[in-house]
Amino acid sequence: IDPVQDEALARFVCGSHARSHPEEQKKRAEGADAGAGEDGGVDGLGGPANHDGGVGGERGGMGDAADDSVDGGPIPQDLLQKYILYARNVVRPQLQGIDEDKLGQLYADLRQESARSGGVPIAVRHIESVMRMSEAHARMHLRDHVRDDDVNKAIQVMLNSFIEAQKFSVRRSLRRAFQPYLTADRDYNELLMHALDDKMREAEQYQMIRNKSAMDVVEVQMDDLEQQAREYKVYNLEAFYASEVFKKRNYYVDRQSRMICKQNV
Repeated sequence: IDPVQDEALARFVCGSHARSHPEEQKKRAEGADAGAGEDGGVDGLGGPANHDGGVGGERGGMGDAADDSVDGGPIPQDLLQKYILYARNVVRPQLQGIDEDKLGQLYADLRQESARSGGVPIAVRHIESVMRMSEAHARMHLRDHVRDDDVNKAIQVMLNSFIEAQKFSVRRSLRRAFQPYLTADRDYNELLMHALDDKMREAEQYQMIRNKSAMDVVEVQMDDLEQQAREYKVYNLEAFYASEVFKKRNYYVDRQSRMICKQNV
């Protein structure tokens, strides 16, 4: 097992997978035609490329809106079928700006743990599976680009599958070894709770100064927290709002006014 070679191989697979995307191949073909053509041909080819980018941007916005939408109950079956068909036939997420070093380190760690435990062998296809699952997760949200949370979710699915396929005697040690990859959501919840506590403390101090007395309910706008969450590359806070750590602090969400409220006791 050569960790350096494994990381290099994983980065190569990531780059190769991104370059094989249909849109990426189309861009390279258009770029080659534009370079070989006359000035008029360059202008002619430039239009469609920009148009495609515009459409992609709009669809990406739809995906972000889907992340922020309120759960309205079960989706009708015919609407769900249309959604799946649209996502399958139209959406083609691209791997751009993902953390290739993280995937390379994951591949190296998996290879070492597999060799040490004598369990299921790890090959390049496992990294390819992570990338395909990342694209599938992004496609479900109608996004044009794969984000870090898509990759994290794919890593968790793959690791859980890998660990469950090992001998019972080594599962606990494997979970301990890969704990940083498996607890990404919980770590984000702690980070978000710290940010929310700071914002709630500032809001409470402002109300004390303004009203000369403590309020029974302190409020913070959801948009303020979600904007800060995007700086941490966290785009969907629904799991955080439903977490036990959120409820134990006496927080609740008012969907109608889009406010995060805290009941003072």
